[in-house]
Amino acid sequence: MTPATDEPSAPDQRRTGLDDPRALDILTTEHWSLLSARTLGYQEMFGRTTIFIGVLSGTIIALALLAQVTRFGYETLTFAAVLFAVSLFIGLATFVRCAAINLEDTRWVVGMSLLRRAYLQIVPELEPFFVASHEPSVESRTLGYGSPQTFGNLANSLTTTSSVVAALNSVLAGTLASDLGALVGLALTPTLAIGTCVSLVSAVLHVLYASRFRRRHVPATRSSQRVA
Repeated sequence: MTPATDEPSAPDQRRTGLDDPRALDILTTEHWSLLSARTLGYQEMFGRTTIFIGVLSGTIIALALLAQVTRFGYETLTFAAVLFAVSLFIGLATFVRCAAINLEDTRWVVGMSLLRRAYLQIVPELEPFFVASHEPSVESRTLGYGSPQTFGNLANSLTTTSSVVAALNSVLAGTLASDLGALVGLALTPTLAIGTCVSLVSAVLHVLYASRFRRRHVPATRSSQRVA
């Protein structure tokens, strides 16, 4: 009696692309990774902003206590110049990092729109139930990613955390300039004029930096869209 021989099995025809049953798990994992990255970015931005405002509040309280002792004398102006310079440095570092976090957040949003496009390719019938856009170009235009700064999107930009930090930095820069003017013996009117001019120039520089920062980093995201 001869042993029975097994019939040759059919060749393993593994699916590729979005037809692969593993594709949905991979896309879902990537989606959650982008959501986690956005959450970490927001937490870092709020943490840095909280530290900056805490330092600024401590500076004001310290100067108020010192002014009562020195009666707004030369010592108060000198100490104020040092504290304002330190606070301004922290504020500038916070603003630069906030600009980078905003850029990263926009990239994650565009990435999630690419994932939604993949979901719709798997199940096209889901398109009426998607609230967010699944076109990266639409997401980029909606978020103003890489677009030149205009009065229209400037009004929207003034409501962001970065704009709050920029406003505080501009006030700090003007205050520091006025304090230095008072230290060298300038009169009240030129001191206030210098402070106002420095504040306005600082505000313009903050806006230009944020706008140019976005434009300089646009190619990375566009290249990812071409790959998609």
